[in-house]
Amino acid sequence: MSATAITDHLRAAEEKRLEIYRAMEPAERLRQALRMNRSMRELMAAGFRQRHPEWTEAQVRRAVADQILYARTG
Repeated sequence: MSATAITDHLRAAEEKRLEIYRAMEPAERLRQALRMNRSMRELMAAGFRQRHPEWTEAQVRRAVADQILYARTG
């Protein structure tokens, strides 16, 4: 698949995703956002547990919270 085809495919997928979100009721969008947030936290915690098997659950929760609180973008 060419780079142009991939770009076109990604653009079409993004447009479809936006179409789906726009069709949702606000409460459903909020539920979806909360589910994605929970999934993100669970994935982060799993990563910390894998890298630091000696950590307690409290340490894992703290690392997840710190990662979110002190995250840098761009």
